[in-house]
Amino acid sequence: MEGKDGTLAMAYKRGGALINTKAPFRAISWVITWFIGLIGWPLVKILYGYRSIGRKNLYKAPKGSIIYVSNHAIPLDPLLHGLSLMPKLLYYTLLEETVLTPVLGTLVRLLGGIPIPADHDRMLDMEKAMTQALKARGKLHFYPEGECFLFNQEIRNFKAGAFYAAIRHGVPVQPLVTVIKRRKFLGRLRTKAEVHVLKAVQPPVSTGRLIADLHEALRFAEEIRVHMQHSIDEAGGDKSLYRGPMPRIKGVNDRNR
Repeated sequence: MEGKDGTLAMAYKRGGALINTKAPFRAISWVITWFIGLIGWPLVKILYGYRSIGRKNLYKAPKGSIIYVSNHAIPLDPLLHGLSLMPKLLYYTLLEETVLTPVLGTLVRLLGGIPIPADHDRMLDMEKAMTQALKARGKLHFYPEGECFLFNQEIRNFKAGAFYAAIRHGVPVQPLVTVIKRRKFLGRLRTKAEVHVLKAVQPPVSTGRLIADLHEALRFAEEIRVHMQHSIDEAGGDKSLYRGPMPRIKGVNDRNR
């Protein structure tokens, strides 16, 4: 719960601040994030034979703030992508319903979660939160497909938000691609997940006009989506494994599609 001085705001309430960049909250966030990373790595190694490819591109990216975008093919993608970026810590966007969930909501908030408000009147608050995130950690992550499509290797159309933010803030976009394959594990065929870190791409220069920038964001989004799809195809992502959209969990991700 939020302290009297407003510094911790451990639990999120609808209509509340979307992000907390206060030092005490960030300190707890750092500890929790590293703890989850330490116990999460062996978990995804066992479940998916996880490995990260192309991490050198993280260090070739331009210095300063950056926006990461990923396809969303398995529920543990946030863990896989977080591990692929460590020791870099970041903020990431997710459904407001998830952050409102007791216990789980506080955890994802401490891990850097920024809720996307269902109330469209709060879009200015969302833009302010993205500015704060880029200023505090310099790293902001989006799943521009908008939801998880289980084992999907045909990336769905991207929403414009991440790319609009990149244009307006003048920061590069770096794609992280989840590639799903089959593997033999203990004599049985299992799914294998790789995270491919691609090179950072500079966005178009902002015109300063909202509609023009939004138009450019949609074009830029498609450019990045095609680039990511090519990476999946080149790496041999298995398109026969698709299982449809991830089932809705009441109170967690049950906003209407």
